[in-house]
Amino acid sequence: MITIALAKRGDEMQIAKIHKTEISKGFLSSLSLAFLKRFFRGLIESPASFCVVAKESNEVIGFMAGVSDMNKFYAYFLWHYFFQSFFILLPKAFSSFKKILESLFYPTKESSLPKAELLTIAVAKEFQGKGVASMMLPIFVAEMEKRNVAVFKVVVGEELKNAIKFYEKNNFVFLRNTAIHGKNQSRVYIYNL
Repeated sequence: MITIALAKRGDEMQIAKIHKTEISKGFLSSLSLAFLKRFFRGLIESPASFCVVAKESNEVIGFMAGVSDMNKFYAYFLWHYFFQSFFILLPKAFSSFKKILESLFYPTKESSLPKAELLTIAVAKEFQGKGVASMMLPIFVAEMEKRNVAVFKVVVGEELKNAIKFYEKNNFVFLRNTAIHGKNQSRVYIYNL
């Protein structure tokens, strides 16, 4: 039986492994599992973010991560995890420096967009196509409502056709195209609560 709930501390490694395995492209996926574990722990702990998980037999099989304010989450993460993360990222820092800066400063660059955001969804391969993401979405939306969010965004790569279908099927409204990392095109969708 699949259960849906907010992630708790201790779920972060399973979430990180699913992210690393199921999201093969993207900046975060290029980083180490040790960094992803800290990143998702920060998302679980920060008052400005949260993670919804789907579990079967107490194992995480999917997750949906979001923030009510990306800048506040970054401030929390940097305050609590900067030194741990710095040494983990150091080997990749020079080759990924531009992408790190693009990721950190994109909320400022896109300041006209809502501060709240659905950051990522991933479901373990053996559970894909079984409606797990659709089961998590109402809990995600309810958590945004609890945080007094009226509208949130999601940025999805143009090449991610299944993700685009999911958002469009679930009442996300296309807003515009954008480019966060270089020339790679992404779509911005918004969801009104």
